[in-house]
Amino acid sequence: MAKEKTYRINPETLRYEVEKVREHHFLRLAGMVALGLVLFLLYLELYVHVLGLELPKTILLKRENARLSEKVELLSGRLDAYERALGDLGARDNGIYRSVYGLDEIPEEVRGAGFSGVNRYADLEGVKLSELKKSVVRVDVLLKRAYLQSKSYDEVESVAAEAGDRISHIPAICPISTDPTTYHLSSPFGYRSDPMRGYRKFHSGMDFACPPGNPVYATGDGVVIKAEHDFFGYGNNIIISHGFGYKTRYAHLKTIEVEEGEKVIRGQRIGLSGNTGRSTGPHLHYEVIYRNEHVNPYGFMDLTVPVEEYEAILSSAAGDMETGEGEES
Repeated sequence: MAKEKTYRINPETLRYEVEKVREHHFLRLAGMVALGLVLFLLYLELYVHVLGLELPKTILLKRENARLSEKVELLSGRLDAYERALGDLGARDNGIYRSVYGLDEIPEEVRGAGFSGVNRYADLEGVKLSELKKSVVRVDVLLKRAYLQSKSYDEVESVAAEAGDRISHIPAICPISTDPTTYHLSSPFGYRSDPMRGYRKFHSGMDFACPPGNPVYATGDGVVIKAEHDFFGYGNNIIISHGFGYKTRYAHLKTIEVEEGEKVIRGQRIGLSGNTGRSTGPHLHYEVIYRNEHVNPYGFMDLTVPVEEYEAILSSAAGDMETGEGEES
């Protein structure tokens, strides 16, 4: 292919003539460009490494980085507050709501667990702002904890709706009058020296030392599943099933005033204290059993309740028995 020719007018002859391209013009232009590039690189070297100055773009990036760091620090502070709030909600949920309704506690390792499996933070690998990555992880964990807490509340709400009168079934009063002149605590829950054999043994309830004939009351609504007259062990004793995992035992009684299969209500008199069975003196042995495990009865009663308030509970129970409401519980 023929090389295109460039024409231009000759001002002297006023004729178009073929323009002769001078290659040295191109070489000169290329040399100037190369020289400019070298001078620019030398300028950068002098500006950055010799004088120790920063480029304008570097300054802008550092300012932006400082601004982002402040935001990350503020976010971290808020996440601390959210974690404390969720921790309080979880403790209250386990200690009050789930406990009241007989639900198992949610272990802390479950509430605060991270995520397994796929790496959700792969896009942050290598990022020098480790605090940013940490905050992203914390947000994900907090979202999971909030979701678990929400599901727990849903479960409590569901059980509460189904339970209805569940609170009245939980053993929540003292089995005898709170009048401190009528009894004294002779033996607490836990390990003790066995009064008859002398060796260390676990005591599964609380002993209320009192004269024979002291009235004994049901501590919650339920059904009598045992009313046994025995000469050994617990002596004359009663076991009430309150439902929702709770049972109570009243032992060493003088008399039993209820029958197996009978429904009872909180504050209803069920017998009189005595000294029957394996006993070293007149007293009431009282147990609380939750999900087939003995628990400390002391946590289910308030011995400082004024006698008037305690007697009001008994009067209410007596009124319910007269109207027949106790038979429907």
